[in-house]
Amino acid sequence: MLRKMHEWIRFFRSRACTAGLLAFAAAATIYQVTERTRTVYIRDGQELTLAYTMSEEVSDILQAEGIRVMQSDIVSFTGFSANMAEVDIQHPISVTLKADGAVQTLEVPEGTTVGEVMESEHLSLDGNDKINMDTGDLLYDGATLVIERIDYNTRTEERELPYEILQTESSLLKPGRRTVLVSGQEGKEITTFSQKLQDGEVVFEQAVGNTLLAAPVAQEELVGAYAAISPLDFGYDCDDNGIPLDYVTVYRNQKATGYSARAGALTASGRYATPGHVAVNSEEIPYGTKLYIVSPDNTFIYGYAIAADTGTGLMDGRTDIDLFYDSYTESVLNGVRYVDVYVLE
Repeated sequence: MLRKMHEWIRFFRSRACTAGLLAFAAAATIYQVTERTRTVYIRDGQELTLAYTMSEEVSDILQAEGIRVMQSDIVSFTGFSANMAEVDIQHPISVTLKADGAVQTLEVPEGTTVGEVMESEHLSLDGNDKINMDTGDLLYDGATLVIERIDYNTRTEERELPYEILQTESSLLKPGRRTVLVSGQEGKEITTFSQKLQDGEVVFEQAVGNTLLAAPVAQEELVGAYAAISPLDFGYDCDDNGIPLDYVTVYRNQKATGYSARAGALTASGRYATPGHVAVNSEEIPYGTKLYIVSPDNTFIYGYAIAADTGTGLMDGRTDIDLFYDSYTESVLNGVRYVDVYVLE
């Protein structure tokens, strides 16, 4: 028995025993290390690294592999499953977004598309809106994404149309005097404009149509001057005062009144009642007789005329001649005047 014990003691003290124990310890250590070693796939942007670790902390894993991350980087760690895990490192890029009147700088992961940014910022394109990149384009660091809101609009503008002033010289008034026969009225017109708006601001506008609401009414005025009222001209040779040199006879200091009529009215002779046609006593001056009528001092000039009408005042001697005017106002301005009536033929 003692002999057996001594043999065991000598065995454990031998080199063979020592080597065996060391080998066993090493095997046990290797087993434990192997059991605790885990595989990690690290994606850093476009690079893929395969790492082996016994740590469960992602920071330790990255530090062991010499991978530095910035505060702005996005690190995703799946956790270990069957001693395997994945680490995804995304480095954000800086993108400028200009849209709807605002400018902002966004930090987005690499590989982000234009459409993804628009979706995250709740942006959409309508109608004629413009964008400087396609929605499927990948954004890059420093990229500027611009969305322009394009709209079309119409507006109307009402404006007044000025009236013109028509002046007629007349010896019914003294030189320097003026009177209004017909008051002028401004017209009205609506102009329609087509507008192009970019981000709410008008960048182009043009007129596309006009609608006349009311035409302007010209103002008609009489201006005092030594000028004939009648538009007729028989072409007689006249003296320095404008009096025809050749005439049959003259009725001096005849009482002359004025009258007017509606447009289109006819005279007793069948002629239209227009300036230059006068009413006479046809028994003394037959219809169709050519006349020249002027005041004795030559300050009032009715001018050339044709005997074309008559009236009761002429027949009973209360008036010698009645001068036709375009307007009632002019007939009133005539009042009662004394004129010389030259019978030309």
